[in-house]
Amino acid sequence: MEYNQLENNQEEEKRPTLLLVLCILTFVNTGFTVLGGLMGILSGKPSSEEIKVSKVQMAQSIDQLEKLNMDYWVDVIKRIQLMTEAMYASFVAYNAVSILVAMAGVAAAFLMLKGKKLGFHVYICYSFLYVLQGYLFVSAAVIPTFIIIINLLIAGVFVLLYSRNLNWLNK
Repeated sequence: MEYNQLENNQEEEKRPTLLLVLCILTFVNTGFTVLGGLMGILSGKPSSEEIKVSKVQMAQSIDQLEKLNMDYWVDVIKRIQLMTEAMYASFVAYNAVSILVAMAGVAAAFLMLKGKKLGFHVYICYSFLYVLQGYLFVSAAVIPTFIIIINLLIAGVFVLLYSRNLNWLNK
């Protein structure tokens, strides 16, 4: 028994710090997504009054941006409003998919912490799913390009950083 404990301790000592930091960041991000999705499902779809308040706030933002001649951002806010409406239309399904995708991220990070290369491959799949999940509920024409680019950049940076630890992931 002492040999296994010593081996586990040595394995944890050899774990790259970057991998640990990335996994913690992944756990935090996916944890918030899971909790947010569960809270959304448990609390239910926003009432029509809450949706109306949200639309009024969006309209005020659009008015302010139009006064500043920020046409690009007016278009972005309008698209985000359409995305939000599509999300409300499939509220439970949207949250359930978000939770499932986030759980894939949790599983990937957990596997990588255990030194399994499979976790890296699962993380790549998670990253693609994270970027693509919105297309299940929203038309591609509605999603603002900058949101797609930001999501791809973040996913790409994390995949690249996780790949720096592939030599440690050997099981």
